[in-house]
Amino acid sequence: MKVGIQFYSFKPEIDSGGFDKALGMAARCGVEGVELFSLYDIPAITYRKALNEAGVACYGTHNHLQPLINDIDGVMAYNYTLGNPMVICHYLTAEERGTRDKWLFAAEAINKAATILKRNGFECAYHNHDFEFGEVFDGECGMDIILGNTDPHLVGVELHIGQLPRFGIDIPEYIKKLGRRLKVLHVHTFQREGEPFDSSSAIQAARALDVEWAIVENVFAAPTDMGAVKKSIGIIRDLARGL
Repeated sequence: MKVGIQFYSFKPEIDSGGFDKALGMAARCGVEGVELFSLYDIPAITYRKALNEAGVACYGTHNHLQPLINDIDGVMAYNYTLGNPMVICHYLTAEERGTRDKWLFAAEAINKAATILKRNGFECAYHNHDFEFGEVFDGECGMDIILGNTDPHLVGVELHIGQLPRFGIDIPEYIKKLGRRLKVLHVHTFQREGEPFDSSSAIQAARALDVEWAIVENVFAAPTDMGAVKKSIGIIRDLARGL
């Protein structure tokens, strides 16, 4: 299993010093790839040059739903330039959810986008937050609606495990339930107050499914302590290698 980092972890550095500086920091952490979040205002070729200079690959971009609906060609062109194979729908706005019909519409839209992406050589996945499990309609949560109304051969899952404990979800069992739909395991080693988050059982379950990537994220981004980040990456890398 390869280890990458979600670029949002360096948001304070991106805001103050630019994304190329942050990419260099990511490379010094020893990761094999980065996952980019919604920064489409930066030309893809600019990103690609910085990625090449930093010596890291892009594996995954986070995309809002609307570009997948209204500009799928633009999304594909951007990710093609990046050399990125995985297009991830990472968020539904409050206006895009809140009723069962809205969730069904989102599932249909993601499935349609995934069909086009697959035809053009890309993979597609959905990334959860907490509301997917918190919004429930007649006993069915939003995540179940997404999974139940998309083609499992087209729409995979990037599972953000840090969001699951508050809902009493057994993470390894949920990973087993997802099976081959699990494409990326999204882990983090710190909660809001800074306590360690134990990812070991989740990574073990994902390794059993041959999941290719574990993506580390500091969800509550703060100025980066490189020592702490390197330590966290080292822990995750050892787990990903079964050490």
